[in-house]
Amino acid sequence: MTTDSNGEHIQRGVPDIGYLDPGVFDDLGIVQTAVVRDTVYVSGIAPLTGGAQGMDIVGVTFAEQLAYTLEVLDRSLQSVGAGRCDLVAWTIYTTDMQALADSAAALKQWVGPHPPTSTWVTVAGLIHPAQLLELTAIAAHSTVHS
Repeated sequence: MTTDSNGEHIQRGVPDIGYLDPGVFDDLGIVQTAVVRDTVYVSGIAPLTGGAQGMDIVGVTFAEQLAYTLEVLDRSLQSVGAGRCDLVAWTIYTTDMQALADSAAALKQWVGPHPPTSTWVTVAGLIHPAQLLELTAIAAHSTVHS
């Protein structure tokens, strides 16, 4: 656990969840998750694997990339004791808004009875040229999951 200049306790981490090599986060000066009191912040999740020597895209289609990204979100939340039911908000960045809109039913099914607030943003490009989306999330950190 680290402490910021205001004395607030912040638990920052790069959990070993089979995502990107931890060195990528270190090189970028970021973490995958941060917990502040009862709030979990999840850094941008991309459909990527690999490390400093290069990152590879996971999936060719939007649906494949989205499925992988949601799997990593699940693992990120679980690594800090949260789950889908604790999801409060997410922002999805995409280079293909129509594909994201076409995925609304899949997103609704994934979140189940606990839908988050949501923002969708079209971007000109992302870190990998074949990357179609990236997702950030905020969740409540609780010990009770419904």
